[in-house]
Amino acid sequence: MKVDGGPLEGLEHGNAWALRRPEQPSTNWVVGDHPAIPLDSLRFVGHGSPGCGPGGGSGGAMLEPFEGLAIKWFQHTPQDDPSWGRGKPTSVGRTLSLLAGPGAFELSFRRDGRRCTLVLEQHGDFAIWGEGLEHRWRALEPSTVLTVRWQPGSQQGNGGSGEP
Repeated sequence: MKVDGGPLEGLEHGNAWALRRPEQPSTNWVVGDHPAIPLDSLRFVGHGSPGCGPGGGSGGAMLEPFEGLAIKWFQHTPQDDPSWGRGKPTSVGRTLSLLAGPGAFELSFRRDGRRCTLVLEQHGDFAIWGEGLEHRWRALEPSTVLTVRWQPGSQQGNGGSGEP
């Protein structure tokens, strides 16, 4: 993965295969509620029951469930209409885009004048982002991209579209 720019709050990136833990070679969860996913990661999604998060099980905080799950699989090409990847609304909820096959797919993010551009170029390269990021995308080469978006539970008052 190519990275241009510094880190931005609310943006994580990496390669799904590189997340694989040697002590658990058959487990490779990327998003969810799993011991391999740090509680402070955007990739962590609790089950909404006591015991799922920090201090859980002994009167600790209950993590909110998610809602509004949407999953998209798309084969992008450099010939895609450029307007598809521009003019996206400021993100709400969380969105994960993962390169699911060969290709080169650029995601650009901006927050408070700071920028970060990622090029997903190896199988499993991903970006996950949360609230308040401006973003756009474009296919540099034919690319199969799996995108998943969801909203934190309605008790947090989130809504809208985080579509890439």
